[in-house]
Amino acid sequence: MRTSPTFALLFAASLATACGGPLEDAPPPVGDDSIESQEQGVDESCVGSGVVLAQPDGTSVTAIYPRCSTADFAGTSTNGSYDQTSCPRRFVTEITNLNGTYARPFVEAIPSTSNITESGCKGMLVAGAAFGYANGYWYSLGNVSAAGIWHPAGTGPISFPAYCQLGFNIGNGGSGYSKIRVTGIGAALGVFPTRVRTGVNIGNGPC
Repeated sequence: MRTSPTFALLFAASLATACGGPLEDAPPPVGDDSIESQEQGVDESCVGSGVVLAQPDGTSVTAIYPRCSTADFAGTSTNGSYDQTSCPRRFVTEITNLNGTYARPFVEAIPSTSNITESGCKGMLVAGAAFGYANGYWYSLGNVSAAGIWHPAGTGPISFPAYCQLGFNIGNGGSGYSKIRVTGIGAALGVFPTRVRTGVNIGNGPC
């Protein structure tokens, strides 16, 4: 498994990035040695030209604007071994052909079993960051870090089975970008990397 002993600590750290300002092709220097700053540097390094957009570390997806509906354009890691020099401990999906369309980035952890329990759900962690490209610069669109949320079964007039929420939106989305990169990381028990899905949702819904 390509991961470091400090994976759990690094994952649990805040993934804060400065929203709105342009990022250079290479990450800016980190001002201190805190875990928060290390993680900021990791995600900002994921917009560089040296990032590998091929499995198991990433992928590239071409968006096609859906008519009278919404659609996800995303990539899913083949396993949990995503790790590369330019973007360590992250799976990266680059969505192209956006043509300025409003897009909502998201990240989703994928558990090893579909029969996940409540404790297993709450032990899953997921984090992600999104960046939009416009006029030669990458801009931060936000980040998210969360544990799995267990939703109990519904009873009464409308019933539904219990389920585990492992997918989360990143920021408020944005428009005006030709492409967007979404980074993601998922972990079971905060230690063991899992498959992850990263991408955007576009479309205005029913006509």
